[in-house]
Amino acid sequence: MKMVKSLLLGTTAGLIAVAGAQAADMPVKAAPVQYVKICSLYGDGFYYIPGTDICLKVGGYVRGEYFYNAGASGTNLVFAGVSGQKDRFDGSDFLMRTRAYAWFDSRQQTEYGTLRSYLQVGVNYDSPAVTSTSFNANRAFIQFAGFTVGTAQSFFDFYSSPASSFFGPPASDTGDGGWKVFAYTAQYGNGFSATFSIEEPRSFSTVTPQSGTLNTNLGNLVLGINTSDQDKAKTRFPDLVQNWRVDQAWGSAQLMIAAHDVSGGYYAANVGNLLGNLAPCTGATAGFLGVGTGTITGSEVCGHPADKLGWAVGGGSRFNLYQGDYFQWQATYTQGAVRYVAFTPSGAFSPVEFNGQNLGYGFFSDGIFSNATGEVQLTTAWGINAAYDHLWTPQLRTSIYGSYFRVEYGDNANLAICNAQTTANIGISPFANPSAVAGAIAFTPVQVAQGACNNNFNFWTVGSRTQYNFTPWFYVGFDVIYQKLETASKDATVTYTALGGTAKPTAFYQIQNQDNYALRIRVHRDIVP
Repeated sequence: MKMVKSLLLGTTAGLIAVAGAQAADMPVKAAPVQYVKICSLYGDGFYYIPGTDICLKVGGYVRGEYFYNAGASGTNLVFAGVSGQKDRFDGSDFLMRTRAYAWFDSRQQTEYGTLRSYLQVGVNYDSPAVTSTSFNANRAFIQFAGFTVGTAQSFFDFYSSPASSFFGPPASDTGDGGWKVFAYTAQYGNGFSATFSIEEPRSFSTVTPQSGTLNTNLGNLVLGINTSDQDKAKTRFPDLVQNWRVDQAWGSAQLMIAAHDVSGGYYAANVGNLLGNLAPCTGATAGFLGVGTGTITGSEVCGHPADKLGWAVGGGSRFNLYQGDYFQWQATYTQGAVRYVAFTPSGAFSPVEFNGQNLGYGFFSDGIFSNATGEVQLTTAWGINAAYDHLWTPQLRTSIYGSYFRVEYGDNANLAICNAQTTANIGISPFANPSAVAGAIAFTPVQVAQGACNNNFNFWTVGSRTQYNFTPWFYVGFDVIYQKLETASKDATVTYTALGGTAKPTAFYQIQNQDNYALRIRVHRDIVP
């Protein structure tokens, strides 16, 4: 018995020893590890990149949009190019758009202040007007010690179109596509600042020769586009922008100026072989009645007009009102810098719209010249934007917005355009022969002499956007816009020459004011705010 008792005790002791050894071999439960460390220096959503003192925030959004009666482009709308033909063949009545962007905001503290880099990339797909997806980066900039370098937004801009509307009414706003800048901002305290910015020129195109400055000795102008008669000097220096700004609890305000090169290329040469030609360059009447139209080819021998500088000046303010309401506005006056008044439309087209047997039109340009004008005649443009945004509830908001701009040509510039549009009468009739330029209109010499050809025009819009936020990061809304073109050469009867591949025939048309309504519906979700 004593032996059995000793055996049992020894076995128990052995089991306890083994259990103790096994327990010692088991891993001890570790303290929780924060694999992603929160960075609270710059607001919500920032995290430290592991192993660095760099804070990063990643975000983005996905959006679906649906347009009715807006033409073939959700950006340019119905007054652009062939969309203005308004027939069963050209443009679109219904359009769908998908847009998705991701953005990356990186910040780091240095002895010179915050070093920031920002990148926003995404895709935009319109159907049926566009059959492929476009990829772009509308933000790609670095900010350091007061400098902003890269693709951001023009420092001339103040009024924000997307803050108050889904549509983009004519404004100076470059925010949607972004704009290349090299800028320095000085902070004076209490919300006051000033910025000097070197920016990419607000020309109408990057194709050589660039558009914006037109030489009417090159022929008639095509309706609905802004690349006719283009004869602008190459890009020789950037646009220069200066602003003075204040941002405080009540809102913000800004004054701004800009300078823009409008210099012409060369006076037009005669068509044909210049070797041995006693008159290689066009004369003062080149293109009048459609005769003797010149060319850029070989035009270096013809000399060029004196350099010309365009400019813009503007101001605006925003007032933060009761319970989240706000009012914003901007006014701009320019000579030779029309894209500071109407950035989006003038960068893609000049307005035109048909309605049965009448049409309305206007031409965007920074300057006009010919052998007759001598120097470049600067185009005057001025405009105003305003919007009021009201919160009915924290989730439901409605805005009312409007814009107006006017484009004016001096007497010499207007006559130069009209001479390019002139053809001889059809026999003894009061009507002009069709122009040899497809898509252009023609006046008779008598109409021009009597002032029926007048290229000044106005364009205005009014609209309202309503949206409901189901969450702070998901909303559904709609925007209704009305646009009115108060046409150039109102009440004149002209001859239009059919544009290849379009349905509008060569015929007589009366020039009348034109208008259009459009609807835009949006469903938007922020991936990360």
